[in-house]
Order: sequence, then C-alpha cells, then structure tokens
Amino acid sequence: MKDETIFISVSEIKVNTAIHLLKEAGIAAHTINKMDSAHANLFGAIQIIVSREDESKARSVLKQAEIL
Repeated sequence: MKDETIFISVSEIKVNTAIHLLKEAGIAAHTINKMDSAHANLFGAIQIIVSREDESKARSVLKQAEIL
C-alpha cells in the first residue's frame, strides 16, 4: 500500500484540525513532523499522510473544510 502526502503546514493547529476531520470521515491519517525544534520551529513543516486509496476523499474533506 502506497501513501500520499496530502497536506503540509507549519501550523500545528491546522494539522491537528485536519487530522481530526479526516478521522471523523473514517480516513486513517498520520503525520510526519519535520519541524526543527533546535531553531524554535523556524525550519521544516508537518506533513499529513494518507493511503493512496483515501487520497481523493481526504482532499475532498479538507477542501470542504477550507483547509486546502
């Protein structure tokens, strides 16, 4: 099973909101946090990853919520 990055942000609040909406829609999602804590989170971003099969539905959910 292949995974796809559907959202990238530096805002933990946006990422947490997006993850919550995806889980409510029955879409399994996880994050990869590439923020650099040594530099007060000035560098990097947080990615939301879903399975390729859920990518279209996940993007639709986030667009409807005006996150994408």
